[in-house]
Amino acid sequence: MDPVPIPQPDALDEAREILAVVESLNAVEDLQELLDRLAEATALVAGWRTSVLSVYLPEGALLGSHNLPDDERSLFLRSMERTPFERRAAKRAQIRAHAFPGTAIAYVPWTDGLARSAAFCPSRPLGVPGTWHPEDRLFILVRTGTGQEIGVLSLDEPIDGNAPSLETLGPLRLVERLLELGASFLHGRVMARDLKRREESYRALVEQAPVGIYRRTKEGHLLSVNPRLVEIFGYPSREALLADDAFTALCDPGDRRAILALLARHGEARDFDMRARRIDGTPIRLRLTVRSEPDGQVQGIVEDVTESRRLEEQIQRTQRIEAVGTLASGIAHDFNNLLAGVLGYSSLLEQQLVGNDDLRGMARAIQDAAQRAADLTRGLLGVTRPSTGEAARADPTLVLGDCARLARETFDRRITTEVDVAPGTPAARVAPGDLHRAILNLCINARDAMPEGGRLLLSAVRDAVGPKAPPEDSRGGPWVRVEVRDTGVGMDDAVRARIFEPFFTTKPRGKGTGLGLYGCYQMLHAAGGAVEVDSRPGGGACFRLFLPVAPDVASVEGACAGPVAGTAPRARILLVEDEESVRRLARRILVGAGHTVEDARDGEEAVARFAADPSAFDLLLLDLVLPRMAGAEVLRRCLALRKDLRVLLSSGNVHEGLDDPAVRAGVAGVLPKPYLPTELLEAVNRALLRPAVHGLGMRAPA
Repeated sequence: MDPVPIPQPDALDEAREILAVVESLNAVEDLQELLDRLAEATALVAGWRTSVLSVYLPEGALLGSHNLPDDERSLFLRSMERTPFERRAAKRAQIRAHAFPGTAIAYVPWTDGLARSAAFCPSRPLGVPGTWHPEDRLFILVRTGTGQEIGVLSLDEPIDGNAPSLETLGPLRLVERLLELGASFLHGRVMARDLKRREESYRALVEQAPVGIYRRTKEGHLLSVNPRLVEIFGYPSREALLADDAFTALCDPGDRRAILALLARHGEARDFDMRARRIDGTPIRLRLTVRSEPDGQVQGIVEDVTESRRLEEQIQRTQRIEAVGTLASGIAHDFNNLLAGVLGYSSLLEQQLVGNDDLRGMARAIQDAAQRAADLTRGLLGVTRPSTGEAARADPTLVLGDCARLARETFDRRITTEVDVAPGTPAARVAPGDLHRAILNLCINARDAMPEGGRLLLSAVRDAVGPKAPPEDSRGGPWVRVEVRDTGVGMDDAVRARIFEPFFTTKPRGKGTGLGLYGCYQMLHAAGGAVEVDSRPGGGACFRLFLPVAPDVASVEGACAGPVAGTAPRARILLVEDEESVRRLARRILVGAGHTVEDARDGEEAVARFAADPSAFDLLLLDLVLPRMAGAEVLRRCLALRKDLRVLLSSGNVHEGLDDPAVRAGVAGVLPKPYLPTELLEAVNRALLRPAVHGLGMRAPA
């Protein structure tokens, strides 16, 4: 039997109805309103009282309805949100099984096993066969033009009270086509909504971006800018920046030409380091990424890297200074060994030339030259006496008072020197001599910066905050802040960036070595401190020195150099020195003073000699820098064999050895190289007369 043909609605009437509905729907922009209007239109065209349009999109479920009470609408929404995708797909498969042939229209009578939604409540009593049952369901699948199912239209309560049949599908087929057009409308509205959201998100991203963003014409006129770009260049408003045709003049001409060349050649320039200035003239450093668009316009991203570049340059300067310091430390030992031989032998030679004033004067000249060379080496290292870390203490009141007195006595009378030490300012953890030399160097620089006179202020105060960039090994304070402030000629950025470099000076040739501020920096670095400088041309200068607060212990420096009454008896000394000339010199001086001396040329030989008979020696005279075994290790092994051993350290760079707490704990005295014969004998005498307790009062290592 041939299938019964499905009646088709009149084409002209269909076109008119669809056109009327489409025109009304086309005027609706809001997505939710469009869903409700489409649900209403389908109900009216189909001749049904109630309709529910359920649409499922990747970002969520949407619902439109007509004549559906609010509580039932809420129930529908909750059901849509809770139903998993798999269950929705399975239910649509059941609906398709009930579809009329060749349509997306499915009539599901109440006798079928399809699960019913509780949202549709029976509104009428059961009718006669062939009429609409309250629990019957009519579904029309919502399909796009490509056949993709995106939802379901549910219709309830036909106005004529009859269940649909093949003979009465005309209006429903019209609804089917209307839904297809509606699906296109929905897709367009969803796309427009998503586009609007993306545009708003992009706009918010641009407006709140931490970098400057702009768009300009190929001629260079700005079309749009974000607030951060306005802030970077210091304009009062976005409008002021957009209206400034001379904006490009704020960029370095050479850098701008280079960027234009990259754009012409590659169409973009990435991470270009550019120099520029703010509208008030302040120099800034920028990182620029630009790209040409097909229409010739240019988009750019601007990052203000002024502060990061300043920190990078500061780190580079610090690394250069530390590199020079490392080099100086490396050569100091060998150079001071050579000077020790020259200084010591010239001193002995002078003593042997009594009665020959001419030759004795030559020996004295050799001593003076060697002494000046030793002073230069100490200046390069930033030390002239040993500072022993935690045990060193400097009273700012005494140091600043003494420096101020020297300034008043020796500086131009037109320079007024003042001291202001806040009550309760604690001692700083630094050797008094080191701090004195640093402050005096700063005072001399301040004097030279005030040739016509001015004001020099020395101040100190306890500071709980500390420097902006504390040392990596900082204990976090508290600090002693010492300031040296003048009203001199000041410095520009270029000079201020280099003032702590060794041998850098702005003074005429022969007027300065460039080691004063370098020595100050080295002192602060060794003491765990920091320095900050504020200055501008014509505005004077302020040096802020931050030093850790000293603990309440006695100064090792004072213990090393303090007077000891009496003369030590003749002693048995183990002399450990790798430089032959210095070893012969020290042996000759000590033997000449009546001491018994055994010597060793390296660390392993020293440990072997001492281990053979630890009780045979009263004093270990130890160089810190030795071949085959470091002096610190020699000290540890010897003290392990004999805890009451007196140790006198000697080195061209005593700071290097005393950085080790285990070394400091076993030291009875220190003797910097080069030294005179009298200095050697005095140091040996002090070490021998001190009690056999290690660390100058500190507990001996176990």
